[in-house]
Amino acid sequence: MKRLLVIFLLFSSFLFAMSDKELAITINLAGKQRMLTQKMSKEALEIYLGIDLQNAINNLKKSSALFDKTLKGLMQGDNELGLVPTKNQAIQAQLKKVQKLWEPFYAKIKEIYNMKNLDDKTFDYIYKNNPILLQEMNKAVFMYAKLGNKGSNKLKMANDINLAGRQRMLTQKIAKDLLFVKANINAKEALKDMQNAIKLFDKTLNGLFNGDKKMHLVGTKLPRIVKQLTITKEHWQKAKKYLAIALKSNKNEDTLNAIKALDSTKDKMNKAVELYTKSLNRQKQILKINAIIHSFLHKKESAKHLINLAGRQRMLTQRISKLALECALHLIPDSCTHLEQFVKLYEKTLNGFEFGDKELTLSPTKDPQALAQIHKIKKLWKPFADAAMRVQKSNGKDLQALKYILAHNMELLKESNHLVEIYDAIHQKNLNYLDAAKITLVDMAGRQRMLTQKMTKELLEYLVLKNTKARDKMKETVKLFDDTLKVLINGSKLYMLPKATNPKIKAQLLKVSNIWAKIMPFYNKNSLSKKELVLLLKANPILLNEMNKAVYLIEKSTDY
Repeated sequence: MKRLLVIFLLFSSFLFAMSDKELAITINLAGKQRMLTQKMSKEALEIYLGIDLQNAINNLKKSSALFDKTLKGLMQGDNELGLVPTKNQAIQAQLKKVQKLWEPFYAKIKEIYNMKNLDDKTFDYIYKNNPILLQEMNKAVFMYAKLGNKGSNKLKMANDINLAGRQRMLTQKIAKDLLFVKANINAKEALKDMQNAIKLFDKTLNGLFNGDKKMHLVGTKLPRIVKQLTITKEHWQKAKKYLAIALKSNKNEDTLNAIKALDSTKDKMNKAVELYTKSLNRQKQILKINAIIHSFLHKKESAKHLINLAGRQRMLTQRISKLALECALHLIPDSCTHLEQFVKLYEKTLNGFEFGDKELTLSPTKDPQALAQIHKIKKLWKPFADAAMRVQKSNGKDLQALKYILAHNMELLKESNHLVEIYDAIHQKNLNYLDAAKITLVDMAGRQRMLTQKMTKELLEYLVLKNTKARDKMKETVKLFDDTLKVLINGSKLYMLPKATNPKIKAQLLKVSNIWAKIMPFYNKNSLSKKELVLLLKANPILLNEMNKAVYLIEKSTDY
């Protein structure tokens, strides 16, 4: 049974590979059509200018016949070209649109290579209509490329094949524009078009080597393709030099040299496209292996990220409470304004836990216990959030709302913390010591953010509301923050946690420690002047921000 399963999986992979191969060939040849639109226009202009006349006539016949054959093959299939007709209705509709443009264009091309109607009107038609034909053909190619990104395989290389193929077209577009300049047919527009095409060729070539997010290029390290792209780059540099000479010269010989150099670049680029097509199956296998590895690592990384954001919720319960007090006391100008910002962040994250959130990189929670806890928190959160917004809208004058916040913030903190514990327990299962320790470290460091806000809230309750119980709680919070910071830096045998050795993490924690050493004495004073209190309230967000940086470093780093 196992043997049959293995054979089935291998056979299935073979079938998918064949399908991918057909798609790669289609993208290659459809992409070549773009190049041919420009090549035909270039060859037509060579005939008009009398440059290498007989060769230009022969080439134009071949180019136009190939475009016609390939277009029919894309629509109906062609065994010789290895083309299979697509069942995608949108692509078929686009190809029919290309066909409608192609038929009158082909008629003009035939007139030119038969040396009939070689007047300005004919070439003006070519000038006006070849960009339209190119544009519509280009749409079809991108539609094919998108097919490569659908389904479970997600052949991202499809777009690299597409844009590598477009490079061939650009060489011919540049040559065509050069000839329009020489023929003085819409010379200014042609020169500008040529300059843009040169820039695009350079940008795409760099993206094919190194990847480019904006162009959705993956880039490649496959030796054979890299070697061919390097050869293409060398020919391209020569072509640019010849172009510069041709633009300044009135000699047909210089123009012909530039065109030959561009054709040579096109041929070298074409070999690269063919290598992309042949290497697709191998690249696909690499992508599959990488996907398996990424999936394995992602589970660990997503666990740390989840604990980080769940831990941040604890901090927000205290930050909102602290800001509500600051807003009521009018100590810091922006306290009331910031209330709404953090209320929205808590709510967005809470919903993200339940339903998922792409922006926060959160997947929907499926664990029943965690879901039950999220629903419990939501019941507490709604009246708490309403009270916070009443404080904000009243500019701190709604004391009933403030009392509600102070009476219920610890319950919300407790339940938010319990969600962290549930997530922690889920992800600690089946982890080795080091991975389990990393999750614990993210949790502990994340809790420090909350403590910075909790101790400040308690200080305000003591100083302003004369709540002595709040002072006692604050002392406990201050001690807990101080002790935990030492553990994060130096490690702990009791908690089985390593000391910080990662240079970036250690440096960030020491930065937090230095800030903490300066402001800790303020928390331990029995009384503070208004100036000291305002200074502390301004320094508190700085401490929080630097602690937050430490949390994200711990989350993202593979070592501690």
